Amino acid sequence: MTDFDRTVDFLFGLQKFGTKLGLENTFRLLEILGRPEKGRKFLHITGTNGKGSVSALSASALRAAGYRTGLYTSPHLVSFTERMTVDGDEISKEEVAALADRLKRLLDVHAPDMKPTFFEFTTAVAFDYFREKDAGAVVLEVGMGGRLDSTNVITPECSVITNVELEHREYLGDTIEAIAHEKAGIIKPGVPLVTSERKPEALDCIRGVCREKEAPLYVMGEDFGYSASGYRWKDGDVIQELDYRGPGGEIKGVLVPLAGEHQLINAATALCALSVSGMAVPEDAIRKGFASVRWEGRLETVSQKPLVVLDGAHNTDSARALAAAIKKYYSGRYGRLLLVLGVLADKDFRDMAAYLLPLADRVIFTQADYSRAVPADELSRNLDGGKGQATVCADVPGALEKALSWAGPDDMVLVTGSLYVVGEAKAWLSKREQFLKA
Repeated sequence: MTDFDRTVDFLFGLQKFGTKLGLENTFRLLEILGRPEKGRKFLHITGTNGKGSVSALSASALRAAGYRTGLYTSPHLVSFTERMTVDGDEISKEEVAALADRLKRLLDVHAPDMKPTFFEFTTAVAFDYFREKDAGAVVLEVGMGGRLDSTNVITPECSVITNVELEHREYLGDTIEAIAHEKAGIIKPGVPLVTSERKPEALDCIRGVCREKEAPLYVMGEDFGYSASGYRWKDGDVIQELDYRGPGGEIKGVLVPLAGEHQLINAATALCALSVSGMAVPEDAIRKGFASVRWEGRLETVSQKPLVVLDGAHNTDSARALAAAIKKYYSGRYGRLLLVLGVLADKDFRDMAAYLLPLADRVIFTQADYSRAVPADELSRNLDGGKGQATVCADVPGALEKALSWAGPDDMVLVTGSLYVVGEAKAWLSKREQFLKA
């Protein structure tokens, strides 16, 4: 076993301490490390859907503008190293092991009784990594909620709330208003807040916190907006064009290599955030950065014959967006659609299925190798196969193998329902060259 493998086992072993919302441990960890978050400019991004895409777009544009740029996201798809990048390069396995070992040794000396959670420890390691790599600009994606999330220990140049949907109700509350309050906890005094949320009950909460903290507020549809100016296919991927209006002026024909109307919303949100952040990000950097962004597991085409598409849609809103994108971009580009579907237990899988199952000619219910996954046979008992046949396969590799064995060269295999399912699919497919973008 390598040092990296031992480190990852240690980190995931911290999950025994559960999910603990609060900032005390994170502040203490950063003090022990000598406050590695100091001296950096941050964008801080939360939301139910789209926060990863907004983070990736923002980081790509900052990098194109000449900033040495860190990006912190979660969860990872295949390797833990995906969670931390600088200028697009993942942290090395050796660096993960060394930085985690340093923090463990410091804890033994300064706080031997502390029991940090997985996310607290990992976030502290990320800050230490960005200091070591001298990242001047850092994009932080919130792990859960916002107010008590471990990332909420910084004062950013701009904060972003993409949207608010019912999620993680056992931790964040069971109403839109309660969850909006938790996400609005990232708003800092005087720091601009950008949001693409439109629901009145969520916006009222966000507006109230912004007034209280005298934070300038930019709302999509009021202070900034976008229109779609077309799309085309290139090497199996959808390239969209965006016309933006808002802070920073009007910018037409921005290329966004991410499929779906929801990605245009994310791109406009990122563009507004960059424009009001006070950081120097000229139009040419936005164009270059957005055009070169990569965000895996989001309508990602990994094979052409058959067409294999991976998408981490994991709740009702993202399932609705995925279904709309399949109808808009892929209709007529495949024969049959074979759907591989696995979801987590805290998601409304019946509502998700209402959007996804009608697309499919054949369905394979599966489950990720993760404690929160809904068992595949439970999905099968509660859902029918839509218009086609349904099959149960309790592991993702087996489900993919079945789907690919049934798919003809003109068919489409869509893997979705959870980023954990997508991650296991990517890991399995990566070892089979015949299914890699041929």
